[in-house]
Order: sequence, then C-alpha cells, then structure tokens
Amino acid sequence: MKKIYLFVAILLLGANQLFAQCYKYPLFEHFTQASCGPCAQQNPGFQSSILDPNPNSVRHIAYHTSWPGTDPMYSANTTQSNDRVSYYGVTGVPDVFLDGNYKEAQPGGMTMTDVNDVISKTSPIKIVVSDVDNGTSHDVAVTVKSIGEPPTGSFKLVAVVIERFIHYNSAPGTNGEKDFPNVMRKILPSSNGQTVTLPAQGEEATYNFTYDEDASWNMDTIGVVAFIQKSTKEIINAGSTFDIPQNAIIIAPALNIVDGASGNAESFDFSTGNSGDTDEDFIFSLSTDAPSDWSGSYTINGVDYFADATITMAGNSQLPAAIHVTPGATPAVGRYTLTISSAGNPDAPVMMTTVSVVSGITDLIVSNAAGNGVTDGDASTWQNFFIDGLDFAGSTAHDAIMSTDAINALNHGALTGVKNLYLNIGWTFPGLTDEFVNLLRPFLDNGGNLMITGQDVAWEVFDNANSPYATQNKQDFFTDYLGVGWISDGNSTNKPLTANPSDIFTAVPAAGIVAYYGGSYFYPDQLSAEPGAIPTFYYNNTTRIAGVRSDYGHKVVFLGIGLEMVASSTDKNNIMKTTYDWFHGNITSAEFDAAMATLGKNYPNPANDFTIIPVEGINGDVTLTVFNELGQVVFEKHLGNNASDFILNTAELPEGAYHYRIASGEFHASRTFVVAH
Repeated sequence: MKKIYLFVAILLLGANQLFAQCYKYPLFEHFTQASCGPCAQQNPGFQSSILDPNPNSVRHIAYHTSWPGTDPMYSANTTQSNDRVSYYGVTGVPDVFLDGNYKEAQPGGMTMTDVNDVISKTSPIKIVVSDVDNGTSHDVAVTVKSIGEPPTGSFKLVAVVIERFIHYNSAPGTNGEKDFPNVMRKILPSSNGQTVTLPAQGEEATYNFTYDEDASWNMDTIGVVAFIQKSTKEIINAGSTFDIPQNAIIIAPALNIVDGASGNAESFDFSTGNSGDTDEDFIFSLSTDAPSDWSGSYTINGVDYFADATITMAGNSQLPAAIHVTPGATPAVGRYTLTISSAGNPDAPVMMTTVSVVSGITDLIVSNAAGNGVTDGDASTWQNFFIDGLDFAGSTAHDAIMSTDAINALNHGALTGVKNLYLNIGWTFPGLTDEFVNLLRPFLDNGGNLMITGQDVAWEVFDNANSPYATQNKQDFFTDYLGVGWISDGNSTNKPLTANPSDIFTAVPAAGIVAYYGGSYFYPDQLSAEPGAIPTFYYNNTTRIAGVRSDYGHKVVFLGIGLEMVASSTDKNNIMKTTYDWFHGNITSAEFDAAMATLGKNYPNPANDFTIIPVEGINGDVTLTVFNELGQVVFEKHLGNNASDFILNTAELPEGAYHYRIASGEFHASRTFVVAH
C-alpha cells in the first residue's frame, strides 16, 4: 500500500446576534516542488477540480519545498518555506492542508465536498485586506472584524504575499511543470505571524505591515492572503486583496437534518443579515434535489417566498428566517439549499445553508466524502453502481448521501427508518473514522444491517505499521461487529472474485476485477473471517478470502474491493441484489438461518474431541459440510432425510475456527465453532 496523504423590517446588530456568521473561505496551504514527480501528476487535477471552478470562493497558497530537487521558487525564500514546512511537520510532497487542521491530504484527495463543508461552517470573523503601492514598497492593512462572538484561544495573524501565477518557458525543475499558481513570496510580518487578540463582537481591529518589491516578481499578479490561525492550527477565516465583498451573513439552523414523514411539514429556523455598513440587495434562491411531489419554501422576516426573491437588507442588520419542507409520498433524502448572493456583486462568493429531511427511506447508500490522491473526486463518483443495484433488486425506498451527512444524521437521530446502510468507500482515505464507527455501533445494536465495499478499507484499519488511520477502536469494531479480519494487502493475483459455492452469492460465480485506479494501485484486501462469520467470496477460486458476511444479531456484508472494481454491471447488480435480499429476508438462506436459530447451536463449543451439531427437525435431505477458516472443506457427509443430531469427531482437527454448513434442498445455513484441544 502506497501512502495516500492518501429589505424589510430590520433587527439591528447587537446582543441578539451572538452567533452571526459571515462567509468562510476554504484555505488550502499546498506544499509542492518543481522536481517532484507526484506533484506534476496531481497538481493539474487539483487546479482543474478545485481552483479553476472556485476563483472567488477558495484561497490557496503554495509553499515550495527544498526537496526532492531543483526549485527556484523555493530558493527565492528558503527560510520562510522551511519554517512553514516545520510548522505543519511536512515530510513528503505533494501535501495539502485545508484550513490548518481540518484535513490533510494529497492534492487529489481534496474534493468539492471538502470545499462546501468548510463554506457551510461559516465564521464569526471577517477579514478585509488592502495593499497600497508606494512605488517600490507596499503598505498592507488587514482589518479583523468580529461579526459574531469571537472564539476563545490564542491566535496569530499571518499575511502572505503571493504571486498568483508564475509561468516558465522551460520547466524550472525536473517534473515538467511550467505553470505555478499562488506561490508564496513573503510572509508578514514574519514566518510566525503576529499574535493578536480578536476584537469583541461588533468591533474591529486593523493591523499594518510593509514589504518591498522584488525585481523577480511580476507585480501585476502579486496579491496578499491573510488569515487568523489558532494555536491548534485551526484557521478561523481568511481574506485577500482580491476578494469580492460578500456581506451576507447566516446563522445556520441548530439542527439541519431530521427524520420526516409524508405530508408532515418540517421547519428549520435560522437568521440572515448584512454585515456591510450600507444597504445592499441580495438574491435569495431555494434549490432542491427532492422528488417533484415534495414541496419547499422559505420565510425571511415573516414573509413567505416560493421562488427566487431580491431582498434589501440594511447595513449591520439581522433578520429571522426559516426553510420549510413537506415530504411527499416518494421516499427520499430531500436536501434544500438556500443561497444568498449579492445583486450588486454577482461574482462574490455565495452564502448558503442546507437542510435535509429523511422520509420513507429504508436503504441508504453512504458515499465516503474523502478522496484518494490518484483519481479526482470522492466516492460519490461510484454511487450510481449502488443505486443501479438497488433498482435491480426492486427497492423503491433508497437514496444516497455523503458520509459527512450520514454522521450528522446519526448524531441527531434522523435515520430511525433506515434499516440498511451501504457504505461506498471505494479507495478513499480515511475510509472510516472513529467518530463514524462509534455511531455505527448503536445503529447495528438496534438491528440495522451494514454493507461495506472498498479496497484497502481493512488495510487502513489493521496495518498499524503502515497505515496512519489504524486504531484499536476500529479494529475492535471490525472483529466484534463485522466479523472481519485482515491478512494482507492485495496484489495482481487477487482476481477474479469467486463466490463461495456454499454461500448465498452463487448468482456471482466468478466476477472479473479491474485495476480501476491503475496497475500501480491494485490492492484487493485479503481478509479473514472471524468466528461466526462466513467467507462469501475468494480470489481466483483459492483460499484467499475476498468477502465476508456475518449475522451477529445484525447482518454484515464486507468486500475487500470497491464495487467500482467489479468489471461487469451484471455482477455488480447481482452482488447488490443478493445483499439487499439477504438484508430484507427475501432469500431462502436467511429463512433457514432463522430456522437454525430455533434449533440451537452446536455444543460443546469450543470443542475438544467432539461437538454435537443439531439437525433434528430439519425437513428434507440434509448434507453437512465443515470448512476451516480458509474455506477449505475438511468434512462432508450426506445425513439423509429425518436426520438426527450429528456427533462430529473433532479430535483430529487442528485447533482453530471452523464453520459448518447444513444444506437441505434449496435451504442452507451456517454456524461457526472453535476447536481447542
């Protein structure tokens, strides 16, 4: 596994605006180098997917490092480049930090979900930056205004002079890159920034700095990005000399996702306003992805709106507002986003707040919001494979959301009607956070079922030596709740995906696996089945386990590959249909498993010389098969009709975990036992 780092009536500002929030710029601090091969591979994708589509809504600073080779942009200011590297503890390039400590990843691991998540958080601090040209020197003024109650803590104000675009006719390093955006030229007043005390709510403070021009700079593209950073490295907000004024404010709803029901109206109260000093017109627009039989509207200062509206808000004002959602009969996770844009400054960043209602959904696809550093985007790129599979299975009550939204929903009890979760992780990092795992436990304890698919998901959980995401908490979850263990990283021989002929996925006898991320990134996890779990798939019809299912009072299906790696759409659909049918009790093995539960388990367990397997009462012609933990058959016997309980001799079996399968016509079920001499 290669490391992936993956107007209307006015309410004046005052005590009632305790939590007023303004636009928050996502700030990417990007460590790169002109002789870094992976930088040349990933930087263009970051440019096209993050920077180019968001010229006015995100901010970016590129620090060039001393390694791995020649780089004149590093050589131009070695001390401050090194200082910023040390501050973040950067050990490899490319490496990107979003809002200080919000997220660290390679450029390809940053997604629009990350951008939108940061913007949605808003900030109580507004930063305005100016740069006055005095000839060969410049005066920089940074005004810090507390729109809402400022956070507590220790803070630094850092102002960075950047050259917004540098082009070389010939590549200055060895990686072929000629174009470099937002290169750090100088940090003001020093690498450490300036210690500041945030002004009280409604107050502002201005800080002044100077810098001299450098003959090597193209002054036409020089700008200044300033930001407030907490001692925890969290960035409170940023501003720049090239910002387009955005004066809208939002105080988001305290709860933005709820469990709903058809015909029942839900309202989300929040506040909006104008942080500018003069009256300004703002365009309000409500959009949704909800089905056509759902309805939504919004209220601003007691006036209801069912379409776009231009509203004049006085300077330094705040207005009460609400979003109203009424679900229809169609099951969905209905998302409603209210955007607020400046009528006079159409290019200014857009303020927004999103609310969601979950209604009628039993099966929910959850796509990981992270990326992988090789392919652009997050796991939602592949969620249509899951949607197609559930459509194929006949489901009429499914939808898809991002993992960040799922965590929010689980935290607020908004998924009470959801019985089955399908985690689309693919090859993204981290695949599972401790926070998510801690929310999945009660979901499963309450009878929920879970499917997880993804390459390296088990690796990142179990490989303590090489994975930066391995934790004991997640390992315990895998073994105790999922029945999944990990043997090794995969390789090119781990294909095709071969169904265990003694289990429920026989509709997928042998599915081709493709190197979806390229041959250099092919890691289908080799798994182990914990006691009570059953191998569902192997690689290349061998003993290497590719998939596991378990029923510990909740049902789990886990695949060591992502669904996007399955070559055939037919096989994808059959994997999803079989999982759906088992979760919903629509397939015979699930019925037989339930029958087995009434007959009782084998005993003694653990076994020494023997164990008794209860089969009396099972109708039909019974066959007993015993497998070791690698899925190899170690015993098989035809017991016939009206079979009695069977005594299995275990004296000669090596110590370890085994599972037995009882088959009778179209019914089959399995249990697990342990041999301990």
